[in-house]
Amino acid sequence: MAADLSPLSDGAFRCDVTALMLPQATISLCSGTPIRFTTLCASDSLALLMAPDSPLHAVMGRRALDVAPLGISLIDASIKDAFIAQLEEGSNKAALFDRKTLLSYCPDAEDSIARPLDHDPALTTLLHRYYDFAVQHAPGLDALAQHAVSQHLIDLVVLALGAGRDATELAKGRGLAAARLEAVKADILACLGDGNLTLAEVAQRHRASTRTIQLLFERSGTTFSEFVLEQRLLRAARLLGDPRHRAGKISDVAYLAGFNDVSYFHRSFRRRFGMTPVDAKALHAETGSKP
Repeated sequence: MAADLSPLSDGAFRCDVTALMLPQATISLCSGTPIRFTTLCASDSLALLMAPDSPLHAVMGRRALDVAPLGISLIDASIKDAFIAQLEEGSNKAALFDRKTLLSYCPDAEDSIARPLDHDPALTTLLHRYYDFAVQHAPGLDALAQHAVSQHLIDLVVLALGAGRDATELAKGRGLAAARLEAVKADILACLGDGNLTLAEVAQRHRASTRTIQLLFERSGTTFSEFVLEQRLLRAARLLGDPRHRAGKISDVAYLAGFNDVSYFHRSFRRRFGMTPVDAKALHAETGSKP
């Protein structure tokens, strides 16, 4: 990381770092006790600094910056001995982009250095969520998919910077829609066991209209309801193949997968896998295979 770490509090010191190099960005997530990161060498990069839960304080030469929890800001990574301080126990996120690349999308990007970029709460929330998605899933993707993830991050940053009309329209049509859809899908998967999950509830959490969420799924070739049903059926199939649920009831598996109606679960499962949940459970018990 080419950085020196030093604790900002007495007592036990902890710093957990997850870093990932993508084709057009380098991202890192750091969590732990209060800490200060001092750069040991300069790089020709601009970095998006994000504060998930702890206030951050950064100094870049004569420029100083405070980022409140849930805030985002742009910093200049070309200044040696600059530092970022995480003032409380919590975490911080950073995404480094090549300066020339970011300026090609947003020529005035450097004017936003050390200034708050959280003027659009919905976009700020989306940036945080898509960043978490990238940290969690991008390591397992192939090179082409990783390139797409980094492009989506750039597009979201371009929107946060308030680029010109052409760059903004391009970013909206490419990165914003893809990032928003992945954030919505991740949210659904996290709440899949809730049998009362609704489109309106998801839309409200993402500060979007129900029609916007519907359009995101339609443009990807499916619908909100079809995605939820498919994911619940796949979860049920995994549960039926799990030895820990072998002695349980089929109705218990249905409820764990988010089905409130057991009869509907049976019909949907048979239509999807060509066998009943009972048959699938018995098949796995005999052969160890899954539907």
